[in-house]
Amino acid sequence: FLQDPNISMNPLNIVAAYNKNSVLPLSIFYRNHGYNTFVLLDNTEESKEISAQLIANEFSKIQTIFFEEKTKNLQSIEDYMITEDYLYAVNQTYAIKLRKEGYVNLTEQDIQSRNKNGIIESLHSIWEEHKEDGWEEFDSEEVARYICEKIAIEEADFLSDKTKDKFRSLYRLIAERIRQQQNLMASQNSDQKKMSV
Repeated sequence: FLQDPNISMNPLNIVAAYNKNSVLPLSIFYRNHGYNTFVLLDNTEESKEISAQLIANEFSKIQTIFFEEKTKNLQSIEDYMITEDYLYAVNQTYAIKLRKEGYVNLTEQDIQSRNKNGIIESLHSIWEEHKEDGWEEFDSEEVARYICEKIAIEEADFLSDKTKDKFRSLYRLIAERIRQQQNLMASQNSDQKKMSV
């Protein structure tokens, strides 16, 4: 899907936390079992608190990666996708599910008109507006499942090169942090050897 000879992420295991309460214990568990652990976080206040807890538990700042693109903070991983691509998945997910509730395909203008931080906040705002129509709550996990299934069966043509490039930038950021952490660990090991001599 994102084949790029310039990015080597092997071996890299990604573990989903599923909720923010499990980020810290999972991170500590994997680190304590010998894994070089990095944590990807969105840019919410809750995530900043998690970052502080990680540092208090002897993780370096390098090991916490907040979503960003060209030094601009992104609210969520979904913001690595261009709006049109993400809305395609949203519309495919909800067009049938909410057909009887009057769902119409959302557009980029619908998102921009919300003036929210990121696409997920905008979609929650739209769903809130249609709560009385029976839309209930927007479920980004359901949309993520749709996208992942399409990638798995190689039917993700709706994802543009621009979206793929944005995800490559995330992978490059992760790879850079891995290198920085390796350099930091090598430097600390060197300092410890000098002190013991």
